[in-house]
Parts: sequence; structure tokens; C-alpha cells
Amino acid sequence: ISPYYMGRIVDFPAFAAAYPFRADGTDRQWRFTMTDPILEWNRGSFLLKISKDGRGEVQRLEEPCPDEISIQTMTTMLMGYKRPDYLAKIGRLQAEEETIGMLEASIEQQTPYISDYF
Repeated sequence: ISPYYMGRIVDFPAFAAAYPFRADGTDRQWRFTMTDPILEWNRGSFLLKISKDGRGEVQRLEEPCPDEISIQTMTTMLMGYKRPDYLAKIGRLQAEEETIGMLEASIEQQTPYISDYF
């Protein structure tokens, strides 16, 4: 893997609503605090709900959450560049093992692809 392009999630709630999470017949939730050095609407505490059919929905929370992730790490994880387990091992994602397992199961393992011809 050699990075050639840079990706960025500009609007996390809209991105999560369009993201194809793995459908597994189980409703899942994750509460976390996200940092973003540039966009204030991507900062704060969120509840990510993943429905049993793989649809994502994000709600803003008022209370802080112990799980932490940056928008850069979220982009890395959801675009398929690195897996949640690896990101947790290197300290880029702070969450319980159960949550890491849920994220591993919810995010399809695919090779990132960006077409670069116009």
C-alpha cells in the first residue's frame, strides 16, 4: 500500500448515513468523542447507530464519551486503509475490545480504490 491521495470526511453524519456498513442482522451502537482540527461540526461526542441492515445514523451527544478517535483516524478506518484492530494497537483509536470487535465486524474489508484518470 502506498498512499497517493488524501481522503477526508467533511461531514461525518452525512458520510455515516451513506456508508455501506456490513448488514449482519444485529443493531449496533458506538458512543465516542471525535476530534477534528479544522471542522468544528466534526468535533464532539457522537452516537453512531448501525442498523441490522447496515444503515448508519449519527446523533450528537452532550456528554463526553470515553472512546476517542480523530477524524483522520475515522477516515483511515472507514476508507479501508487500516483496520480498527490495528488502529487500536497503535493508539489511534481508544475503545474497549468489545467495541473494536464490533467495528471489525461492521466495516467491510476491501481494498481502497480511487480512479485517477479524467
